[in-house]
Amino acid sequence: MIVCIGAFDGYHRGHFSLFRQAREMAARAHTEWKIVTFSPHPRYVLGGLKARLFTLEDAAFLRRNFDIPEPLEIPFTREFASTEPRLFLDELRARLGVTGIVVGREFRFGRDRSGDGEFLARYCAERGLELALMPQLVMDDGIVVSSTRVRDMVQAGNVDQAAELLGYPWFLFSEVVGGERRGRAMGYPTANMLPDEKKLTPGEGVYAGAMWHGGRWWPAAISVGRNPTFLVQGSLRIEAHVIGFHGDLYGRRPLLAFLKRLRLMTRFSGRMSLMKQLALDCEETRRVFDASRPLLKVFHCLPSFD
Repeated sequence: MIVCIGAFDGYHRGHFSLFRQAREMAARAHTEWKIVTFSPHPRYVLGGLKARLFTLEDAAFLRRNFDIPEPLEIPFTREFASTEPRLFLDELRARLGVTGIVVGREFRFGRDRSGDGEFLARYCAERGLELALMPQLVMDDGIVVSSTRVRDMVQAGNVDQAAELLGYPWFLFSEVVGGERRGRAMGYPTANMLPDEKKLTPGEGVYAGAMWHGGRWWPAAISVGRNPTFLVQGSLRIEAHVIGFHGDLYGRRPLLAFLKRLRLMTRFSGRMSLMKQLALDCEETRRVFDASRPLLKVFHCLPSFD
């Protein structure tokens, strides 16, 4: 068994390079390969991470689309964090029959983060295990691909840049709940989304996006904000106007992909000026949606429920 070890917050292009390496090693050795990860994410337990790029539901969806095997999720606690790296790997070998290990070169694990590349090289040499220490993937523009970088881009509203690092659009699954119906009164009904509270929220603004529903993609103009024109106080809202769709989405749990931020949230002088801007937003959303169809085709294994 070849194991690819990491604290994966979803999967991006850097992770895909690890998985390709694990597949190739497994094929040469005529064996299988598996992801080994930790749940909850270590940074949840040790501090520093408040919201994830992808939920467990999201990760399962990505595995179906990218032919990634079911992971072994090891419960992560503060006590587990103090495990000696050697003991952790010995137990993993006994459990899975490990013959090779793939990790990112920057990956650290175990007590005092002492399980680094140098340790792994010694450990694998002593036991005759194959080891691949993979360098971080760097894009053509010099940006290093990492979950932290993707998270920063999404929070800043740069979802199109995040997609370049991910290899697919950033997305969420969300239940549609009742709202105040202001959009419907103006001719722009919206689906009010209620995403998982542990899911990262993109930066405020208006986005061009796409919703998968009824066996097809629909262009969707998405608002992330607090309705400044109507001086509505409260928590951040995610509302999607699904262009061309006529029907009831309440209680459904569609897939919503974010393609590009069109503008920041703005307080308009009144309803008419807002409606004029909404028309422009929808026009631009259609344009971005049409240009993004190749990126959406990356998702070939889509949910049939709606």
